[in-house]
Amino acid sequence: MKITSLLYKAVFFVPCFLSLASGNISAQDIRSFDGYGNNVANPTLGAAHESVLLIVPPAYSDSISAPAGIFRPGPREISNTIFAQSGLINNELTLSDYVWVFGQFIDHDLVLSENDVTEPILIPVPEGDEYMDPFGTGTAVIPMFRNQYDPSTGTSPDNPRQHINSITSFLDGSTVYGSDDARASWLRTFEGGKLKTSEGNLLPFDTRTGEFNDPRDPQAPFMANDVGSGTKLFVAGDIRANENPLLLAFHTLFVREHNRLCDQYQKLHPSWDDERMYQKARSTVTGLIQSVVYNEWLPSMGVHLPDYEGYDPGIDPRVSNVFATAAFRMGHTLLNGQLMRLDNEGNVIPYGNLSLRDAFFNPKEVLFAGGIEPYIKGMGVQIQQDLDCKVIDDVRNFLFGEPGQGGLDLASINIMRGRERGLPGFNEVREAFGLNGYDDFEDICGNEEVTGHFHDMYVIVEDLDPWVGMLAEDHMPSALFGETIMTIMLDQFRRLRDGDRFYYENDPGLPQSDKEEISNTRLSDIIRRNTNIVLMQDNVFYAMEHDDIPFARSQVTRRNLDVAIFPNPVVDALNVKSYVTLTGQTVLRIFDSNGRLVFEQEREFTSGINTMTLNFAGQLTPGTYVLQLEKEGAYNSVKFIKL
Repeated sequence: MKITSLLYKAVFFVPCFLSLASGNISAQDIRSFDGYGNNVANPTLGAAHESVLLIVPPAYSDSISAPAGIFRPGPREISNTIFAQSGLINNELTLSDYVWVFGQFIDHDLVLSENDVTEPILIPVPEGDEYMDPFGTGTAVIPMFRNQYDPSTGTSPDNPRQHINSITSFLDGSTVYGSDDARASWLRTFEGGKLKTSEGNLLPFDTRTGEFNDPRDPQAPFMANDVGSGTKLFVAGDIRANENPLLLAFHTLFVREHNRLCDQYQKLHPSWDDERMYQKARSTVTGLIQSVVYNEWLPSMGVHLPDYEGYDPGIDPRVSNVFATAAFRMGHTLLNGQLMRLDNEGNVIPYGNLSLRDAFFNPKEVLFAGGIEPYIKGMGVQIQQDLDCKVIDDVRNFLFGEPGQGGLDLASINIMRGRERGLPGFNEVREAFGLNGYDDFEDICGNEEVTGHFHDMYVIVEDLDPWVGMLAEDHMPSALFGETIMTIMLDQFRRLRDGDRFYYENDPGLPQSDKEEISNTRLSDIIRRNTNIVLMQDNVFYAMEHDDIPFARSQVTRRNLDVAIFPNPVVDALNVKSYVTLTGQTVLRIFDSNGRLVFEQEREFTSGINTMTLNFAGQLTPGTYVLQLEKEGAYNSVKFIKL
């Protein structure tokens, strides 16, 4: 689910978390930032700046490095003929925008393929192209660059070009913490274990203080800005964080969770120093991200892995070339042209919704919207597009700007990217994973329009580009995609889990109680305890209208039923303060994060201010709850956290 930057640059530093003894590497207790030493016997396996895994043998046209598929149709011709989308095509599983946005967040945790600006590769544009060559010059091209590769490869047919992953392959929270020591250090406050934030509890900007209005910090880590604007940027663990506000929302959410955990550790373990709190929060947040991936996100798409049986050092956890270059680019067909921005009551905010084409590398839209909450709320309401051979104009004709002014075609770039990285035809990819090749186009897809275009453009099945074939393939039952993507996803995410010594269920730094709490935490829980959003469906990966969420229709009359609670978070005792205009019976209820009633009590409230203390010692498990007061048809609800 990659929207790749054209100009990436970053400086990486290898941290010293490993000890050397008699020439042997001892296993470290804390995950290194660059992934080095995760596998004790093979310490570079999965580390930053190492080659991706080649499951599918490369098919360069010269068997060395020249792009594959020289007899296939032009990428822009394929895009115009097959991928043009005129209207919305919602997915039948009613999956929400959370699926593709979280997918992009996870993609950026796993792989970064930087470009070699000295090796351009141009995509021809058909003469008279409506968007790319409106004046019929016949000279228009879509510019792109080839990805960086290991310079020790690409020397002969026996040593074909291999590509580099600039970040760790591990699902290790590098989007939050970075894949090198320098970035990780800049992001820290070095006080109480916390990460830097800016006003509004947002990510820090690339300034000396982290605030927007201050001068830029020349030492701030590089952040990508593909539209070339001079705006200040948020700084995060991954350089692509500013690509769109929805992605920024995820980066911000997990930074908030890290700092919330540090506040909790400070209260429970006041003797802990900064480093201990930082590393404990880092391990926990990484575990939460992993748990959401395996327990919610993958199952929502129909991907169900075998039960975890423990760490296996013999498994290669690296991201595979075909996963990064084709299968995980499936997210580009799931995009909607509109980012919904809703308030806590489910209404569009005064600034309105945001067009995707206006959102690219425009972090100010987070400030204009009043923070990340309108995006967090909106993602859960909107149904994402279906996985198919259709891509919206916002990224097919207007990616990063108007045509001729930075506008690109993501579909064309994806097709060319597969070729320049040596991917063979669709059938050869399937066969590399033990699947049978297709005899004809109709075996791939039941859509006659699509198969008709395939016959006209590709002629034979063997020439079909892998990314195109994967999107066209008929979906498996109760799944978002077909057999080929499913097979590659199962392979990749099983290796990422079982080949990671610090996967949260195996992490030596996490006690069993923490592991169980992580497994039982949903993404909606993390949202509720780190935003002002009270009403959110329990499984955010399935779209739900605001009015369909439990309690959404409860009328809140704050004027005659004001309520406040303190402290929040609560350890044992919770104080409730309420103002009512008339004396009478008031019902107090408490619901857990799943909407279950866990406490109910009637109280006689008198006109004016009423106070009470509720003692929950040993009664409520840690988590997020909603306290609701009801009096004569008037309601008010307040969220609180039980530590």
